[in-house]
Amino acid sequence: MSTMPSRPPPPSSSDHHGLAGVCYLFGLKDDVSAFLFLILRRSVGKLMFIPSRSLSFFLLLFVSTSSAWLGNRANAQTLKNFEGAVNIFGSFPGTVNGNGIEDKPTYSVGAIANVRQSFHPWLGYEFNYGYTRFAERYKAPTYGIQVQNNQHEVSGAYLLQGPTIPILGIQPFAAVGVGALIFLPTTTGGQKYSQQTRVPLLYEFGANFPILTSHLGLRLQYRGLSYKVPDFDDPRLTTNARRQVSEPSVGAYFRF
Repeated sequence: MSTMPSRPPPPSSSDHHGLAGVCYLFGLKDDVSAFLFLILRRSVGKLMFIPSRSLSFFLLLFVSTSSAWLGNRANAQTLKNFEGAVNIFGSFPGTVNGNGIEDKPTYSVGAIANVRQSFHPWLGYEFNYGYTRFAERYKAPTYGIQVQNNQHEVSGAYLLQGPTIPILGIQPFAAVGVGALIFLPTTTGGQKYSQQTRVPLLYEFGANFPILTSHLGLRLQYRGLSYKVPDFDDPRLTTNARRQVSEPSVGAYFRF
């Protein structure tokens, strides 16, 4: 009569004893230590893998959030005290004489678009684009010539913008700069003459008047231009004189 093998003892609450019982049941009695080492290794691997994924997720979330915050902050700093404006101006060029030729141009109305930014009261910049149409009227003892032209202005200036005056909220400013004046004779009143460009000296001063909010307001300013009178490459129109132009203007601005 064969003897039945005795049943292995039930696993205890101890993890080591439980694993030993499993090894004994499957004939791995001599490999308990190896089997225990394998299980512990896999368990530690899983415990290390799960936190690493979570850590990667939170790291990615942190980097994304930080980048967005820094980007918004950088944009806010970039647009700080940044303004855009559109003004309507009157152009009043002075009469000049030279080489026996008088040039008495007509008055006109134009528009100018402007962007500017002030980093400090004593440090800022602005860029302008302006347009108007008028006629140069040259007069010599033996002839008179009129040239109608479209004038385009592209200019930049160093900006000084003072602190806001209390109560009134008015902010004065001044600027000085240079640019290019492009004279394009029209097809109806200047078709015989060629395009010409002059480099003007620009100076201006004025004030911003906020309306309801500091971001929107009215701008009043005076602009002055000084440049050599165009002659459109025609010796009969050459005065070699400099002209002073007054441009009072009014418009609206928006501040970011």
